[in-house]
Amino acid sequence: MWPRFGIKVGNSTFCIAHVKPSDTWPNVIANKQGDRVSQACLLWDGGNEIECGLTAQQKMATRPKQAVANCFQFLKSSEELTDDFLNIACKTIPCNYDKVKHTFKLNANTPSNTDEDIETVKEMSPFEVLVKLFECELELAKQYCSDASEKPVIVLSVPSYSSTRTRSLVAEAAGKAGFQVAQAIEEPTAAILAYGIGEESCNDDTRYILTIKCGGLFSHFALYEVKRGLYTKLDCFGPFAIGGEQITEELVKFICEDFQRKYKLDPNESRRSLAKIRTAATNCKHILTTLPSTQLYIDSLMDGIDFNAQMSRARFESLIQPVISNFMQTLGDAVQKMQQNFPQAKKIDAVVLLGATTQVPKLLSAISARFPDAEIHNSLAADEIVAVGCARQTLFLQNPDNQILEAFEECLCVAEEVVIWHGNSKDEMNSQKLLNPGDILPKTVILNIKLKESCSDSDVFQLRAGSQIKEVNIEKAASSIPEEEFVCLEAEIPKLDGWTVEFDLSPQESLNPEVRSPKSIQGAVHADECSFGKKNTGQSEFEKNKSPNGEIE
Repeated sequence: MWPRFGIKVGNSTFCIAHVKPSDTWPNVIANKQGDRVSQACLLWDGGNEIECGLTAQQKMATRPKQAVANCFQFLKSSEELTDDFLNIACKTIPCNYDKVKHTFKLNANTPSNTDEDIETVKEMSPFEVLVKLFECELELAKQYCSDASEKPVIVLSVPSYSSTRTRSLVAEAAGKAGFQVAQAIEEPTAAILAYGIGEESCNDDTRYILTIKCGGLFSHFALYEVKRGLYTKLDCFGPFAIGGEQITEELVKFICEDFQRKYKLDPNESRRSLAKIRTAATNCKHILTTLPSTQLYIDSLMDGIDFNAQMSRARFESLIQPVISNFMQTLGDAVQKMQQNFPQAKKIDAVVLLGATTQVPKLLSAISARFPDAEIHNSLAADEIVAVGCARQTLFLQNPDNQILEAFEECLCVAEEVVIWHGNSKDEMNSQKLLNPGDILPKTVILNIKLKESCSDSDVFQLRAGSQIKEVNIEKAASSIPEEEFVCLEAEIPKLDGWTVEFDLSPQESLNPEVRSPKSIQGAVHADECSFGKKNTGQSEFEKNKSPNGEIE
């Protein structure tokens, strides 16, 4: 079913992109407010209505106890929800959290016939909140589906540090909302896919790619080896509690101190005032990402007094300098450990940025200065890049009905190009590619092979793997295009220890000539994620390698 969709799932935002085989590039879908990125917020009105997205975020300032934000971090097994984790995580959400039931407690005051309002409570698990957020994305996806009865096929993203349980819960939530989840891939992999790094069919060089994610709450880093379109994740570090929220808090601290200095009133004493300040600080942060200055205005901040101040980018950057320094120190330590573990990656060839916070000019310049010889990939919107990469992955799904959530720790790939032709060893000009370098096994290939005119009845074919040529005898089936003297060849290349290739020219006849080129790379894959890409008629084909539990990414 087309189109297919890619969804980026995060603590702060959601983003969805769609793609069809005829598209040259995935397109990000704007929500009802016209924003290409939706806020991962939910607000309960005290009755039967639940609002999501920007509307919920705007109302959260005045009704924080009725709202849920940053829920993705709670999507863990009960063993992972330790007291230390919950003490930190609960500070990032506006509502109350029940540490025993592991549910969000939403409190609302509803009018009554008496003078006092009635307080009502609604409990929602992180899973239920995520289902509601996915339902909002489903509404956007349905606009592009011709058959409303079919479930849209999606590839969704998860952070690189997510556990198997988290992946399963995210996929289950999307499925319950109405999506058909085909794959779950890690955010750094999706970002590299979005830029198409390593898809050049003529490039055999090994490249080392560093992905830097700085989102709303957390940061994490991953190192990839890219060769012949094969992505191998070597190492990853995170999550680190450094993100956009820390930058926002520096602005909040400045506004509180400035207001208290001017008016002798402390906004920290009022939760509603703090919510207003936090909303204004977030808007200011986004504006100063693109503009040199902005006006900070908050209506009736406290006791009917307004707050008004001019904020320049230079002043903003001086305020957030401690956060930037902390981030760069953490990044430097992670890269140093990566290069100690993998000395061959001493030179970083490219850096891929993802997460909206990487768009802050001060942080971007610091990263560029840290890696002066690396190509910095930041041309795509950093908060949309993961959704674009997930959408690209949907183009290459072999079987969307087979849900795959994990990556294999090993795979078999072809080391050298394998070609086949009819005739003797000197007739290679009529050869057809059977396998490309980097092809993942098992693989099925169907070819129409031209027969040599002078010996069209001969059963002799030639296989070349690298520089070695092997002669094989194959009893031909009937010519598939008699007037052109072509024969149809279906090659099933299985994952076998003997590296044999089985050729089926007809349902009854087959042959197993040995092919030298496929080789195991299981010792070279350190982490849990590989992805494959190759050029093919202007598009790329990606396959994920399976994990011991049979899931892929």
